Parts: sequence; structure tokens; C-alpha cells
Amino acid sequence: MEKRHDPSTCRRILRDSKRGGNIRDLFDAARQLEAGPYRAEALCGLAARSEVSDDQRQELVEEIIDAMLEEERGWRLAECIGVISKSVSHWPEGDARQELEDDLIGLTGDLPEGEARVVALRGITKRVPLHRLPDLLMLAIENRGQEAQAARPVLRSIAEDGDEAMLASICILLASGTPDISIHLLDTFHGHLTRARRMTDPSPLARALTLLDAADAETVRSLCSHVDSLEDVRLLADALQGEDERSIRCTTTLAGRADRAGDSEFARELLERAASGLEGLEPRLAARISKNIAKGFERMGDEKRAEAFKVRPAEIRPRTTPAQGEVNLSGHSIALVDTYSGSIGTPHLRALARAAGAAHGFGHDIVLVAWPVEDLAELCERAQKESGTAGVNHLMELLENGRVSSVSIEDALAGAAGQPIATTHRPVGGSVDLASFESPLCLLMGLGRQGLPKQILDGCSDHFELTGIGASLETAVAMGAIAQRLADL
Repeated sequence: MEKRHDPSTCRRILRDSKRGGNIRDLFDAARQLEAGPYRAEALCGLAARSEVSDDQRQELVEEIIDAMLEEERGWRLAECIGVISKSVSHWPEGDARQELEDDLIGLTGDLPEGEARVVALRGITKRVPLHRLPDLLMLAIENRGQEAQAARPVLRSIAEDGDEAMLASICILLASGTPDISIHLLDTFHGHLTRARRMTDPSPLARALTLLDAADAETVRSLCSHVDSLEDVRLLADALQGEDERSIRCTTTLAGRADRAGDSEFARELLERAASGLEGLEPRLAARISKNIAKGFERMGDEKRAEAFKVRPAEIRPRTTPAQGEVNLSGHSIALVDTYSGSIGTPHLRALARAAGAAHGFGHDIVLVAWPVEDLAELCERAQKESGTAGVNHLMELLENGRVSSVSIEDALAGAAGQPIATTHRPVGGSVDLASFESPLCLLMGLGRQGLPKQILDGCSDHFELTGIGASLETAVAMGAIAQRLADL
């Protein structure tokens, strides 16, 4: 007997089957496997043999499913669904194959919401008949919190193989959910159709336009960052004209997409359109957007025009207290001070990923103080690839919106990112009241166990202690609590 969970016996059975081994002996060996998933895999592989009749396969379906259900771990069952769906695709067409495919779809739907269902859908999507893909899509949409990840492989298959009627019906389905989820799904479907050189009328992007007003600004911004064709850029640019913050940010993003698509004149027009609305924004917010506009002109080789939008720290004026009922972003920053020696490592990436979730969730900026980094985009891409933290998914959007920056200790202490306040469990002179400040705040946190360096503690006239009792907290815990505290101001 092989060791429990050891796949070697399963592999040997399937290998011997391909070599023409005695089918009865191989079935006996398969049924002796202790681990349900391997037993199911072996039985399903053997059932593809030509001497097995469809009636015999039908009798095996229940045995295969029962073996799979012996596995109680969701993630392992999800992997098994992918393995079995690949194996049953080698069965001849018939009632047995259809029955097992139906059961596999049912098992996928029975998986708990989360990563397990994403894994199962990724494994089964390419193996089921085309007419079952809408069923899989519904399972993906019901996978709350990971709808887009779960739907991505299903939408790709539908975009590549679905007929016109299916494509149109899928668009209607995707547009029927909450605005943010619907836009994400329509955006994904539009991208797959574009890459497959297919499209519906109206397109998924056109359907998404009707949902923009009710969607979160970051969702709309993400949609703008994904369009590739000039036709789509113009469609969004027309829909998002305005002088509010969201419109200006999206127009700046669309300018970059237009330039990438080869129309530098239209890109310039969009940058000038965005620039014309800056005067109506809060000064510090306008300064952040100005930097992105400057980068846009630089990409097009217009250094002179770019220079007009480059803002120095001294030029960033504190915000004024907003009038009652006026919508405004907090303008506060979570500043991570590097206390490690050497180059960027795992602790940096982990901290940045966690900060992304807090910044996105509570509407703050991220400031990296004294980090050894020259290319912020490269750093954020690396953090996104290497960190499994959920919040890291928002990092590139924050960066593209100008909400991630890097400054020196000197600039941070000079107020480049807001009123500098040192966070420490041993505040000198007592902890300040954050609500007493009217200007944007920059709360400086030290990475690692050492806390903030002496240069920061001495350079900040204001210290803040979070717990009220001088308790020392882990960076991630403190980061989340501080983000919440800033959001309440």
C-alpha cells in the first residue's frame, strides 16, 4: 500500500493503463487507494479506456463523486474538481460524461465562497460544454469578495467561443449587479472580447457607462486605465467630462491611454482639459494631480509644458476647512519610515501591501520616507506580485492616482506630505489631539521593531500615542488603527 495522500500509486495505475494493462486489475488497484481524491482520479482515468461501456461509466460516476467528497479541505477539493474535469474530457460523448460534468459543476457551487471556488472554476471552465458556461458564470458572480477573479476564466471562454446571442445575454447579466461589481465584470469581458477580436453591440464598455455615476471613483479610474483603443478612450472621455476630482483624474488617465494608442494630439487635448479644472480643487489635491499631468507631458516629450505643472513641496498649501455638506477627501497620509539597512526586501513589500489596503479603505495617501527606491511603479508591481495581502490589489490604482509618493526624511519633516506627526508609544510632552489640526496630517510610522529613528522623533514637534496607555503595537495593527482614526477626523 502506498502512503496515504501519496499520488505515486495513482500515477502508476494511470501509466500502466496507457500501456494496455489489465483493466480489471487496474480497477482493483485504484479502489485500494486510501485517499479519496487520488482514488477518484484513478477511477476516472481508467473509465476512459475503450473497453469500458457507457453504462459502466455511469455506474462509476457516483463512486468517483463519493471518493472526491471524502476530502474535507475546500482548497484540495477545488484542485480535485479541476483534475477530474480534465480527465472526464477524455471520455467519449454520452450520458455518463454529461452526468459527471453536471456533478462537478454542482460540487463547484457547493464550495464555500472564496479562493477555493476561484481555483475550481479556473480548472473546470475549459472542460465543460459551451452551453454550461453561463452556469459557471453565475457561480463566479455569487462568489462574494472575489467575483472578478472567479469570473475571469469563464468570461474568457465565453468571449472566445460564445455565439452572438450568448455574448449579448452575458452582457445583460453582468450589468444587472451592483455598480462597482458590474463595472469590473463588464471591463473584464470587454477586454477578453477585444483580445479575441470580437464585440457585441452595445459593447460591455458602453453598458458600463450607464453605471459610472453610481460607482466608486476608484472603480471608474480602474476602468479608464484598462482601455486600449482610441474609440474606447473617446467613449470614456466624453462620458467623464467635468471639473470634479473624479473627472479630472480619469481624464488624466485617459490621456495616457490615448498617447499609448498612438494619438498624441488627443492625449494633449485631454491633459489640457484636466489642467483647466485644477483651480477648482483643494490645493494639495490639485498639486498631486498636477504631478500626473506633468508626467503625461514628459512622456510626450514636452518638457516645457511639463515644467508648468511640477509642484514643489513649498508650493503645497494646507487645505481650508470645508463648508458643511461639501464633499472632500481627507488629504491625510500614512507615512512609512524605512528603518532597515540595505535594499528593498520582504518586510518593505509586506508593509506597502498592507498600507495599500488601509489607504484605499479609508481614503488616505501612502508616503514612503527614506526608502531606497527610484522607480515607484516597479516597486508597486513587485509588491503586487510577491505579496498575498488582499489590499495590495489596490496599490497600482493608488499609484496611478498620485496617492503613493516617496520623500526624504528632510522633506517629510518640512511638511511635504502634510503636518508631520511622529507616532510612538512614548510621546515626548504627551500625545497630541489629532482633531486640533486643520491642515492635512502625515503620521510617520517606523517599520520593524526599532520604531522611528531619533532624527524623526527629534524633528517632529508633535508626537501621537494611539492606545492611551503607552502600549506598543505591531506595525500592521497600528497602521489599521491609525487609518481609522484619521478617517474619523
